[in-house]
Amino acid sequence: MRCDTLVSAVPGPRPDPPLISIVVPVLDEEDCVEELARRVREAMAGGGARYEILFVDDGSRDRTPERVAELHKSDPATVGTLRFTRSFGHQAALAAGLRHARGDAVVSMDGDLQHPPELLPTLIDAWRGGADVVNTVRRLPPGAARSLKERTAHVFYRVMAALASVPVIPAGADFRLLDRRAVDAFNALEERSLYARGLIPWLGFPETRVEYEVADRYAGRSKYGLWPMLRLALDGIFSFSVLPLRLISILGLVTTLFGVGFGVFALVAHLSGGVVASGWTSVVVLILVFGGVQLLSIGILSEYVGRVYAEVKRRPRYVIESQSEPDSP
Repeated sequence: MRCDTLVSAVPGPRPDPPLISIVVPVLDEEDCVEELARRVREAMAGGGARYEILFVDDGSRDRTPERVAELHKSDPATVGTLRFTRSFGHQAALAAGLRHARGDAVVSMDGDLQHPPELLPTLIDAWRGGADVVNTVRRLPPGAARSLKERTAHVFYRVMAALASVPVIPAGADFRLLDRRAVDAFNALEERSLYARGLIPWLGFPETRVEYEVADRYAGRSKYGLWPMLRLALDGIFSFSVLPLRLISILGLVTTLFGVGFGVFALVAHLSGGVVASGWTSVVVLILVFGGVQLLSIGILSEYVGRVYAEVKRRPRYVIESQSEPDSP
């Protein structure tokens, strides 16, 4: 495990002892929350920092609400809970946690224990060293093969690097520490299609990166299937790049030039007595190609229009059913 400072920063004043808020979005993680709370307590013991754990339940349908309620009841001083009326998505749960966290610094991490709580002291030390954002970068254990999910994520980050107007961290995760001023700046953003891995670099605060080895899930199975991953990827691309719209213009220009060129070729061949390829095959192919280009262009435009439609309605990102804050900071 190593820590690489990418942006130098003069250490600012940090409260002593600081209050660290640990935000944990959960969805059907009934077998993980107790173990996570135990490991967080062990990691934070003797570290010279106060802390609170805020579980954000994204509409779980198992016994997760009961388990986190029991954790709050047994440790009301440090454990708090938020419960949504239904599932609004991981990014909405993350935003809710950041909105309600009270700490001088806020750590976000998943509830499946693939984000090791033992890394918390390292993140806090990096924050004390002056970084307002401490990002983590996933590292596979030695000899481990990349899964299909890892391969597709690698391709996505390469696409984002080519398209996006902000630097998105390859192999990054929603496991990071944010200083209070970075949290306040994030909370001031009003857009509905959230992509935290792009928004936080966009804020521009001094950052540090810490590598960690990805652990296996402690229990249960991943809730991030193909469709949620694809939806998150599209949010990232269309929220931070207008290049797809420019590509439509380029594609339209290329196809127009191709059509004009083909027409000139056919005219010259006809006037010179040559034979132009005839038959329905070439016609069908051209119709399919140009029709596909048009539908693809309309689809890209629809993605942008749909996001504008969602923004102008200004519906809340989430609806909270119940809330239990820690008794004392």
